[in-house]
Amino acid sequence: MIGLLVEAVRGDARLVFGSGGDWGIDALVGDLNGRITIWQAKYFPHGVTLKHRQQIEDSFASAVRNARQHGYQIQEWVLCVPSSFNPQMAQWWDGWGLTQARRTGVRLVLWDETALRNQLMQPSARYVRRAYYHPYQDSGDTDEPERSEPVMTRAEGTRQSPDHAPSSWCGGNERTIGAHSYLLHSDAVEQVSNDHSWSWRQATADRVQHDLFRVRIRQLHIVRDTPAAQRRREEVRAQGHLLRKLDGTAGLPSFDDLTEETAATTLFTVLPAGPTWRQAFGPTGTPLARFAAAGVLGAAADVCAALAVLHREGASYRALGPDSIVLAGRTRRAALVDGGLAALTPQPSEGVPGYRAPEQHRGRGSAGSVDVYQMSALIYHTLTGHPPSPHVTPPIRASLPELSDDLDDLLLRCLDPDPSRRTVGAPALAGALREGRRLLSQGGTP
Repeated sequence: MIGLLVEAVRGDARLVFGSGGDWGIDALVGDLNGRITIWQAKYFPHGVTLKHRQQIEDSFASAVRNARQHGYQIQEWVLCVPSSFNPQMAQWWDGWGLTQARRTGVRLVLWDETALRNQLMQPSARYVRRAYYHPYQDSGDTDEPERSEPVMTRAEGTRQSPDHAPSSWCGGNERTIGAHSYLLHSDAVEQVSNDHSWSWRQATADRVQHDLFRVRIRQLHIVRDTPAAQRRREEVRAQGHLLRKLDGTAGLPSFDDLTEETAATTLFTVLPAGPTWRQAFGPTGTPLARFAAAGVLGAAADVCAALAVLHREGASYRALGPDSIVLAGRTRRAALVDGGLAALTPQPSEGVPGYRAPEQHRGRGSAGSVDVYQMSALIYHTLTGHPPSPHVTPPIRASLPELSDDLDDLLLRCLDPDPSRRTVGAPALAGALREGRRLLSQGGTP
């Protein structure tokens, strides 16, 4: 984020990101054979105190030492921290910064939480603010890509729960559930069942106490204590137990907590950092080029590996779409954002519009067949720029000639409206996708 922010507000930025032997640099502007400005990021989210002083001093000393050793001059050294200094550290910084400036000729600058907010509010930094803090953007930001319907059960005739005001789960609000507090990224999606006996809400949030990390919150609230509501509660518990058992295996979400209250059961899973499928690949409305298409096939193979683990447990995700997959970490390995509808009884018209298997409209579907259809529909839409037709689906090679005939035929078979003719399981589909990725990377086949 700091690197992109520097690029946005400085304009002339030439950025270098280091790891290991990074010369004391996180990002820079200038010429490493001449004069540069360095940005050094320190992630101290809960305030800068005396225990952080040595780390700051060591980082600056490393930057100065490497500048002398490698023959360039530091004009400014900018320390970036997402919090504020306590009074003792603020006093130390003011005095130490002046002393170091006189000794080394380097001007020391502080980008603390106030300065970072000021930089992010600059018009030139709008895209950075939107990318990293999308839930808090101004309502005038209208150029965001349209999101698909949230990953959740869509029971016929569902509507917002009248018992709990949606404003209580709005983006930017803090909610306390169990022993922890959570800062919501955006408005939670809330729906109720046909008989209005239970409501279901889900949201993305940061757990703001102790170790800060991002989670998916999925909560069942009992509106009326009926057998249907209790069955649903048992199903949510079953999903929690399943995710605890699998705990991050092969791209499945890592279990964090299952909180039980009198009228609510809340499931928390860890959300990995990284762009969603939509942000990385689209669908964009136009066909993808060969190398981008190879990336899609590789990510889809990762997802199929996760689905295969669910299928072996007799469960299915049944809610795949471009916002239900995240490309996690530096390796950009595709992972599922949450447990989807695993262990939950199928409901009519569940899942994500545009990617539902035909049998889902009737509340049916076997463990593997629905997921294979949905994954193939997402691949098809992403590669070609248009969704598969419910009647006659043109081959993918009409939009991507480099794709192999074998993989094209296989994906079309996985999109057959009749689930009995989808004879390919998730493991076999994963293998075919990996081979398709290899062939595309090498230039494709006629």
